[in-house]
Amino acid sequence: MALQFEKTSYLKLDSQPLAGTTISNWIRVLRENKYNISWPFIPKALYVSLMTTLLIPLRMKENKFCTTYCKEIKIKSPIFIIGHWRSGTTFLHYLMGNDPNLAYVSTMETLAPNVFLTNNTFLHNYMRERLPTKRPMDNLELHADLPYEDEYAIANINPYSFYHGWYFPRNIIRYFEKYVLFKNVNKKVIEKWGSDYIYFLKKISYKKPEKRILLKSLVNTAKVKHLLDLFPDAQFIHIFRNPYDVYKSTWKLYNSILPLFSFQHVDYDMMDEAILKIYSDMYKRYLVEKSLIPKNNLYEISYETFVKNPLNNLNKIYDFLKIKNFTNAKPYFQKYIDFHKNYQKDKYVISKNDMEKVLKNWGFTFDAFGYSH
Repeated sequence: MALQFEKTSYLKLDSQPLAGTTISNWIRVLRENKYNISWPFIPKALYVSLMTTLLIPLRMKENKFCTTYCKEIKIKSPIFIIGHWRSGTTFLHYLMGNDPNLAYVSTMETLAPNVFLTNNTFLHNYMRERLPTKRPMDNLELHADLPYEDEYAIANINPYSFYHGWYFPRNIIRYFEKYVLFKNVNKKVIEKWGSDYIYFLKKISYKKPEKRILLKSLVNTAKVKHLLDLFPDAQFIHIFRNPYDVYKSTWKLYNSILPLFSFQHVDYDMMDEAILKIYSDMYKRYLVEKSLIPKNNLYEISYETFVKNPLNNLNKIYDFLKIKNFTNAKPYFQKYIDFHKNYQKDKYVISKNDMEKVLKNWGFTFDAFGYSH
């Protein structure tokens, strides 16, 4: 049975993140998916085609600028927030983003990675008028200057991103295996992914010099080895959550974003299979590769523990990873925590059938992260 989308979602044209990509990348993504767009989503595809064309002069301007000023930029060792979707990563990302000593990738920068340096004012005003004020999956605030996932930027720079599987969900598992696990891909694909990632972060470092970059991209949970190849001194904060809650919340995520992002209708069973497989394969890879991280560069904490006392737990993270200036940042953290003290997270009831599916596919993570079955 196909997932049901509200008819109004077909005309929410400017919600599609690929509006910030290039014409060549858009064509490559279309070709890789055999131009298979469900007819109600054709207006959205036409909108992306229009925007990628209109942005040509801005991209040319930015490319010329970066050729001169960005190539020699040095990237300080980044801090990666990792974990599966719906595990508390956004709360941690937003909270740490209040540290004035750290840089982060903003919503504007990740949705317009090819033009943000030289067109900042225009883009900021454009997005301020069009972005929703709340994230649809959890009702947290959203605007152009808040921290955002850098994977959207990769998807707008090249075709080697899992998030193209959100846009073409009938191929979501293939995208995960090819561009997260890098299964059976040419070495040049991995090299191109890495060079584009570095180029994007150089642009961020140019805009926010002398600061470490705080990054949150959940696909990086399964890319530890490749990240260490790029950034040997990188540090990682892994936050995890009860798998039962993750399963139910991930379904809420997809029910929220697919109507906005997708160019295709997709069956419920296909998405359920994808949810179960992606979590399982992601954590099988992570549990093998996390041993590659020097012990003093990895901090792991459960979402349930973190939210009981966010400030105290953040202090522990800073102490363990030796991130500087917690004392200076503390008032900013406290202000954010106080502002969200009445935030009500979703409470989930899981059926016996869903519990059995989760245990069958994700049972190993209950043991790995200390949750009872």
